[in-house]
Amino acid sequence: MADAHAIFETSRALQRLLQEELSVLPISASQIRVESLDLLPDPVPPPRITIFLFNLQENPYLMNQPPVTRARPAGQAEIVQPPLAIDLDYMICAWAATADEEQQLLGDVLRVLNDAPTIAAPQLGPAWERGEAVELALVNLPIEEQVRLWSAFGFKRFKLALYYRARSVPIASRRA
Repeated sequence: MADAHAIFETSRALQRLLQEELSVLPISASQIRVESLDLLPDPVPPPRITIFLFNLQENPYLMNQPPVTRARPAGQAEIVQPPLAIDLDYMICAWAATADEEQQLLGDVLRVLNDAPTIAAPQLGPAWERGEAVELALVNLPIEEQVRLWSAFGFKRFKLALYYRARSVPIASRRA
């Protein structure tokens, strides 16, 4: 079961997916990064694709799940707390020399994430169990919300970006 590193592992898996699938473009894998907004250089050196985790929240559909029975060695059973299911909100930006190049990069990111709407356990990391996965969904934020986000992050102007939600990232409890 995914542990407390599941957030980090999901971000890195998203980065690796884009690095692998966008390798044919005029952008190198090292230019596709998970970034922290407060550490982002200003100006951002193009070309670059940045992945910002800007929000996390408990998945409202998986709240308050009952305890789970888990098999133990020697045929015993153990009752454990269910994993906490978290949704991660990402903002993906393309930084290029021209608006045309930025739009082409964003189009390619859309294609990759549409072709791979689920990240399976093997891509997420060794702590993930077979059958565990994270769903990726494009989020259509109203323009007013996008502008609020950009100004809250301290940017002086709005930038075109993609907003994705990684759904149901499990964080296993250590309590039995």
